[in-house]
Amino acid sequence: MPKRTTKQNDKPVTTAQKLGSVVKSARDIMRTDKGLNGELDRLPQLTWIMFLKLLDDSEKLHEVEAELEGISYKPTIQPPYRWRDWAANENFTGDRLKSFINNDEAILPDGTKGSGLLAYLRNLKSKTGRDRADVIAKVFKDVTNRMISSHKFVIF
Repeated sequence: MPKRTTKQNDKPVTTAQKLGSVVKSARDIMRTDKGLNGELDRLPQLTWIMFLKLLDDSEKLHEVEAELEGISYKPTIQPPYRWRDWAANENFTGDRLKSFINNDEAILPDGTKGSGLLAYLRNLKSKTGRDRADVIAKVFKDVTNRMISSHKFVIF
């Protein structure tokens, strides 16, 4: 019986390969933004954007688990500051999105006034001072957005 051969393209794509592809695509998009001048600008930008996306994905899993167990779940990041509320909102773009991310006070995706995204994240606090909210606040303490083209924020 002849030996079966498979083409390179027929092999299943691994999670690491998928992640590598997503990161490469995001970096390619970010290279075109005039506010980012090289990898020293792009890497921190990509890091905090990915952090928020992965955190929201994690929160979704916790919500489903809690629902299956019949218990309530209080997310660490409240709406409208979750990734799914602003980055995945096709109607929330342009200057409104950039203002929401950068400013201390901004118009939220639902049209009301509130804290801007980075300001909200910097001010998260828990009752104990040792919870996920406190970690997020520390992560975002010195984060600044350097992207100019707000339509490029939704890179995932």
